[in-house]
Formats: sequence, C-alpha cells, structure tokens
Amino acid sequence: METTSFNVNTLSANQALELKNWLASMPGVDDVAVDINGSKITVVYDPATTDKSSLTSSMAAIGVLLQ
Repeated sequence: METTSFNVNTLSANQALELKNWLASMPGVDDVAVDINGSKITVVYDPATTDKSSLTSSMAAIGVLLQ
C-alpha cells in the first residue's frame, strides 16, 4: 500500500463527503481521509491496482481542483 496526499481548494462538508465516497469506490483504494479545514485529501491505495495519476484524474472528473 502507498499513501499520497493532495492539496485541494476549499471544500464544503457535502463536497468532502462526495469526494471521499467517490475515491473510496475506486478499485485499489483502501482508505480516504479528507481534512476540510486543511484542504487536504489523503489516500491509501494499492499501486498494483491504481496510481496517483488515476486518482488525480478521478478527482478532476468530479470538479475537485488540486493546488
């Protein structure tokens, strides 16, 4: 398992929940933590199944802007 963090634009509580559920549903994603106050998302994933680029693309697909 690998862990990576992303800095994002400010998220509302609803956006954070949607993002967490979206990422958690991706194959290979083991855990997702969203820090609303710190505008940070931490993802634990299996690099044999997914990668940082796929995670980034997935977030962009639902309108999350990475910093």
